[in-house]
Amino acid sequence: MKIFVYPYSPTTIGFDPEFDGYVITTANAFERYLKLGFLKEKIEIAESIDFKHVFRIVQDLVESFSDFDEVFTLKENDIEWIDVINDYFFGEKNKPTMALFKDKYYMRSVLQGKIEQPDFVAMTSEISAEKVPEKGVIKPRRAEASLGVDFYANRFEFERTRANLAADDELILEEAVDYDVMFTCDGVFYQDELIQFFSNQYSNKVSNCDIERYTIIHTNENYWKNPSLISRLKEDTAEVLKILTNGKGTIAFHMEWFYNSVTDALTFCEVGARFGGWHIPEIVELAFGQDYRKTYWELKNGKRYLKMKQIPQPKQAAAVVGIYANHTAIPENMGKLLGARFKCIQYGSSSKKGATGNSDLLCLIMFAEDDIESIYQISEKIGKMIEEA
Repeated sequence: MKIFVYPYSPTTIGFDPEFDGYVITTANAFERYLKLGFLKEKIEIAESIDFKHVFRIVQDLVESFSDFDEVFTLKENDIEWIDVINDYFFGEKNKPTMALFKDKYYMRSVLQGKIEQPDFVAMTSEISAEKVPEKGVIKPRRAEASLGVDFYANRFEFERTRANLAADDELILEEAVDYDVMFTCDGVFYQDELIQFFSNQYSNKVSNCDIERYTIIHTNENYWKNPSLISRLKEDTAEVLKILTNGKGTIAFHMEWFYNSVTDALTFCEVGARFGGWHIPEIVELAFGQDYRKTYWELKNGKRYLKMKQIPQPKQAAAVVGIYANHTAIPENMGKLLGARFKCIQYGSSSKKGATGNSDLLCLIMFAEDDIESIYQISEKIGKMIEEA
């Protein structure tokens, strides 16, 4: 059977009531289908013909019936995103739908109701201020490293942002999350199973990158302080990846989670099907003694790995310090001040500003210490150097 998505009258396209499948349409067009002879029980009404609502209806149909093989449309502006839904449910067996890892609106729509995440809507100039959260985040659906992210704290700021939207902007609006720490999770996922998993954390809020002089990413302190939280991160990360890949293929992943230490709540931020920026694979290798990049490429070349039975534990703590280009200068003689155990990579300056992109950096400094407390002590020393530069 097939699923046909169309918000208009079936008459103009010569649509036959003998169609072997289901129709997804709007409440306005519903009666037209009935008059033409379509069975009521094979018509699904969507609140809106968009990815978020149509995906959920298709998912319910596929879970109820096993013999669907395609979802399609004849509405030109909807062909691209409906093809993403078709690829997710009916695409190649070993190929995940990579658009879900790039487009934040698609990503959140697929995870809706299954993972703890912010409320969201597709941002358009027509959206009503009464239907959006009091505080929120507006971001490009396909940008990386927090580029183009705009925070609003009240309805006035929201209206100002909406007034500046271009007609072709593709944005998502998300509810603001109350958090104090952001964790990253990196590794390799293969056909419904975590093969490798490692976690780090940011020293400050990614949302503050425009006002910070530097950011530090270091081994997650909870490997030492709260191992059960690492276990939760691992399980929640695996669940997100199972849903987004639909059990298909091999991916490297870089995922971010908000954490509220008062309420102990983990809230999904986003995930990319890639290695983490800022040389995260290298600080993982420093801390854990494992190069998950090698594992990824071996899986791509046909080698098979067993499911991860235990969460790898760090042998030491590692960190990378990113000094932003538009706030400060590299302290003179940084290498001599820090010593031989530090690795410093210098970049040029740029006007672009993102949390973990390399285009906005003066330099990255990588180092490792015996424990997390030593990381904090050395990070404080580096921070003072940067502030005084």
